[in-house]
Amino acid sequence: MSLSSITKATWTITEKGAVRVGTNADYTPGGNFNIFTIAGGPVIIREMFGHVRVACTGALLVPLLAFTPTGGGAQTAVCALAAGAAWPINTMLAWSGLVAGVLTPTATIGHSDALTAGTEGFAAGSVLKLLPGIIAITNATADATAEIDWYITYKPLSTAAIITPL
Repeated sequence: MSLSSITKATWTITEKGAVRVGTNADYTPGGNFNIFTIAGGPVIIREMFGHVRVACTGALLVPLLAFTPTGGGAQTAVCALAAGAAWPINTMLAWSGLVAGVLTPTATIGHSDALTAGTEGFAAGSVLKLLPGIIAITNATADATAEIDWYITYKPLSTAAIITPL
């Protein structure tokens, strides 16, 4: 293999991030809505969490993160349901990265008991790899006030892979 072939076959994997700013319209109807799109190739999700910027006061929201691949395939849950609650402002909805892990609400700081002390991102061995598609919130409960911002950090696994907020 020539040097130019090796150069074309490798690239630097730099961690990237995106934020999807929530609006009241997200939770008012109590339905599903998209938060991120993955395009250009697969990614490794390092961390994902929600920040309750405007308190949930009217209902017990039960958000579920779900993924639907581009080009066909069923929507799949990527974590368990959070316990429904009327979360106050600055609650963090942290996620361990385990499919069976729940969004864990904590006041003003985001941590997950599943994480190993001194590490970043998901619990050891809990890497989430996703192909191009849509990350969405499914939620059957409406709330007239809630606004939750969603943050994600990821590593692209191809030079064209990118996550964009919707």
